[in-house]
Amino acid sequence: MSNAFVALVVIALMLMAVLSWSQVSFGWVDSSIQSWKETMKTAQEVSRTDIAVTGANVTAPYVEVLTRNSGKVHLAQFEDWDVLVQYYGGNSTYYIGSLAYTTDAAPSSDEWTVATIYTDDTRTQEEVFEPGVLNPGELMLMRLRLNPQPGGNTTNLVAISSPNGVATSAQFQG
Repeated sequence: MSNAFVALVVIALMLMAVLSWSQVSFGWVDSSIQSWKETMKTAQEVSRTDIAVTGANVTAPYVEVLTRNSGKVHLAQFEDWDVLVQYYGGNSTYYIGSLAYTTDAAPSSDEWTVATIYTDDTRTQEEVFEPGVLNPGELMLMRLRLNPQPGGNTTNLVAISSPNGVATSAQFQG
């Protein structure tokens, strides 16, 4: 009789262990599936996103960069964009920097802002639908202020990355 009682206790402990292990396993599988879904969602968004610099010019005291949303995703959250610049100053010193975003119309040193968003290539029609959002097909005029200013007769580079990691770059003349 005592052997039967011990056997029942051992079987009960084994069942509890199996149930605990299966609960942990199912939780791990569920979190893995959720992570996979998030990864796929991000990958789909990235595959539908495309930006391209269509022009970059020095218009003292700024560098003005025209960027087109040529993808299918509406882009905003400009504070999460990355703007990197590699350029030569007036004294031929090479500079590399990351610019901070500002909502001010006139950015300070080493800052950038969205000056205007246009709905057409002629840059005559400013956006009306969803102001502050770079919709597919629209052009964004970015205004960058570099300190020191780019030197004359220099070839420089600006690189732009959206929050989901899609990037573009272009050269501009100082």
